[in-house]
Amino acid sequence: MITNAAQITVFVKNQEEAKTFYIEKLGFVVCADIEFSPGWSYLTVAPNRDNQTVIELVQADTPERESLIGRQAADQILIMFLSNDIHSDYNEMKARGVVFHGEPNRVPGGWGVGFQDLDGNLFDLYQPD
Repeated sequence: MITNAAQITVFVKNQEEAKTFYIEKLGFVVCADIEFSPGWSYLTVAPNRDNQTVIELVQADTPERESLIGRQAADQILIMFLSNDIHSDYNEMKARGVVFHGEPNRVPGGWGVGFQDLDGNLFDLYQPD
């Protein structure tokens, strides 16, 4: 039986710039940063060390992967992040330069607001009621 999701892969233009964005702008932590060989690094981030699911930031190294940057979920949300204080998180992240698509608004079951990373991937910040 499947019990949890362990990892989500996100293709990025520049792994180090993406790492900086997730750490400095979103306040995430690095879970793993291992260079297996020149040009092949395993880099994962998460909102905190206890998070069961990590995001692997993969340097797009082929034209096919490069074409997916910012469009891995087409024009839909790639990942929804949960918040226990969406207004505070929104204000902090916005002050750090995160690009939001509006302000937190009432949505079914809580509050939500969309934002994007530096590669154009779409995310939601959501606080359930």
